[in-house]
Amino acid sequence: MKKSIVNGLMSATLILTATTSVMADEQGHHINSNAYKMVLIEDVPGVNALQSGDVQQGLTATLSASKYTVDDYSRNVNLCAGYVQLSDMENAEKACDAAVKSARTQVAIASMVERAYAYNNRGIMKLINNDKLGALADFKYAAKVDNSSIYQHNVERLQASLTSAQDGMM
Repeated sequence: MKKSIVNGLMSATLILTATTSVMADEQGHHINSNAYKMVLIEDVPGVNALQSGDVQQGLTATLSASKYTVDDYSRNVNLCAGYVQLSDMENAEKACDAAVKSARTQVAIASMVERAYAYNNRGIMKLINNDKLGALADFKYAAKVDNSSIYQHNVERLQASLTSAQDGMM
């Protein structure tokens, strides 16, 4: 798998933001450094459309790819990110949970780094569904198994948000 960045999704992974599909360059210089970041698997049909913002076309291409072309893990990581971009949270939850399940069970997904992709994206989905503690747990797991700045950024950003919300309650 190849790794790349889009503000919110990644290439073995591309990066996208949770709220918009702002792009970042290949060196990882993000246009919007405050956005939560998601990951995309690059070698999956539809990834270019997902990255460029044509989310519906990207989802269609990803869904129509044969099981011989794309493994369940990669398909679901990208579907998770795409559905989150469309705010289709019912399908996002299914795809995100399936990606995490595949990351834990598929023999081909031996790398803990690859597990981090699925947990990170599910964390974004949980955050948007207002499950901040669930999102924080997923972000922390991703950061624990892969020390990538992407996951650390998401942990720190959510912790700061939770702290400021607590401070405002006092």
